[in-house]
Amino acid sequence: MNRFTLHPLEICNDCLGRLLQRRTRIALGLFLALCLNLAIAPALYAATDNFSRGNAYALGLLGLVVVGLAAYLTTVILKPEKF
Repeated sequence: MNRFTLHPLEICNDCLGRLLQRRTRIALGLFLALCLNLAIAPALYAATDNFSRGNAYALGLLGLVVVGLAAYLTTVILKPEKF
């Protein structure tokens, strides 16, 4: 299939199919977590006076890890047969 002969919806469907692969999902999840950390860390840095910038980014990343683990454990508790 030539990419130039595909319709826009078929191109989007092809891209989504690639994103649903396991390896790509992990990379996409890490990328989104880092982007979300870029939004959280400056707000945390501005809200407190005694944190350095590195500490603010570390705490933002730690918060994202905690939320991710909570979501994972909730999924494991509610649907244990998948694991």
